[in-house]
Amino acid sequence: MMFRVGLLNLVLACLLVGCGEEIPPDPNLRTVTIRNESSTEANVRIKRWHRELTRVSAGDVETIEFISPNIVVNVEAQTRKQWDSCWSSMRVGGTFVVYDDTERIACRVE
Repeated sequence: MMFRVGLLNLVLACLLVGCGEEIPPDPNLRTVTIRNESSTEANVRIKRWHRELTRVSAGDVETIEFISPNIVVNVEAQTRKQWDSCWSSMRVGGTFVVYDDTERIACRVE
């Protein structure tokens, strides 16, 4: 009887702790790095995959994580101050840069 209780405790402990195995990362978890080189705050989102706008202050860098089977996405940046926007198609894992252009913001991919 003691053997069964000990075995049951061992099995439960392995289930709770996971027996030291790490959970593999989701293969569809993607990241895009946003670098704001403009003089204003930008609201950025991944079109069709990321509904919330991520605010990136002037001079800051943010990383957006999202789940998508695609390796190419459209990234859009908008400003509240000037009410302008830009977007670009890019490979997942790259860097999307927002910068000042003539009277508007512009975007490039690195």
